[in-house]
Amino acid sequence: MVTGRTLDVSLEGWDPKGNNRFLICNHTNALEVPLIVSLPYLSKEKDIRLSYLGGDIIQRYKIIPLMMHKTIVEAVIYSEKKPNFRNFKTDVLRVLKTRSIFLYPEGERTFTEEIKPFQTGVMKIAYKFDINLDVFVVSGFMGYSNLKEYKHLSKSKKIYFHYCGSILAKDHSTFEAYLAKAESLMKDKKRELEKLERIASESK
Repeated sequence: MVTGRTLDVSLEGWDPKGNNRFLICNHTNALEVPLIVSLPYLSKEKDIRLSYLGGDIIQRYKIIPLMMHKTIVEAVIYSEKKPNFRNFKTDVLRVLKTRSIFLYPEGERTFTEEIKPFQTGVMKIAYKFDINLDVFVVSGFMGYSNLKEYKHLSKSKKIYFHYCGSILAKDHSTFEAYLAKAESLMKDKKRELEKLERIASESK
């Protein structure tokens, strides 16, 4: 359960073994973080090692690294205020030698159920250095909102966390194709889950 709601998890088809990849997810609010951190336990593969690619949020909210410390020993920090891309790239590649890194390609919390266009900076690093992507999506967190457009989510009482598929960098001849495939996987699965949410709310 997630604060009064049922958590619907589907990791079918996901192979959690191995490192050197990014795990990406949409980012409604900070509640997605504990879901990603729980992946080793949800998949019953507790030897999975993850790092978090974050920004200034790590500095502002000390609870996040504390919450993650058992699974995530280090975080790759990118500061929007003082970016140092050379060190940033080096840090990412160093961590990927022993871990997978999870991040939110929209670049910020959206506070909506809409998946926003992906930012290209980190994704370009992924494509250039043949980093594969495991794509996940969360749906239903805006059921906590009082906005009328999300009223059906409060009725469905479910939070969905599903695996969408994986993307191999080598299978895409251009960065644009690689990025578009990642977006389409996430958005297609999101549409499927939205149908389930409507059905669930109508049955209440």
